[in-house]
Amino acid sequence: MEGFLSNYSENVQAISRKLRDIVRHEMKGADEFLYYNAINYSLSDSSLDRICYIRPLTTKVTFGFLYGKNLEDPDHILRGIGKRSRYVRITSVEAAKNAELKQLVKEAWKDAGESVRAMKEDLRRRRADLRRISSHRRTRPVSCPHTLRHH
Repeated sequence: MEGFLSNYSENVQAISRKLRDIVRHEMKGADEFLYYNAINYSLSDSSLDRICYIRPLTTKVTFGFLYGKNLEDPDHILRGIGKRSRYVRITSVEAAKNAELKQLVKEAWKDAGESVRAMKEDLRRRRADLRRISSHRRTRPVSCPHTLRHH
């Protein structure tokens, strides 16, 4: 990870290291790996089991929670409008020390198994629906208006 972080400014490296410390302390047993230019934390080595990520950028770090919509956020620090994911943009080491970040990490890890299970079930259900729709379209007779004869 240090080699990856060495591509960024000292400030971004320091923020990322602080966030890594928080995650590794609160998410004992999580797999840590690089994926899409971010440090990811997961229930396993599968990208489908990801819980949160640290994405260094030029002047800040995005700290994302893949199931952030479900997290308690009394200070409204989470951003995003997606179906599940939320993030916090962090521009200083002091901001990375925010106690609410630690609480979000704890909560995300506590709910990780259920969140991933529900997402995978939703994905299976949507795939099954698509297969059903697709097979229905293939078996339905096709009528072309220009082949119909009028008597």
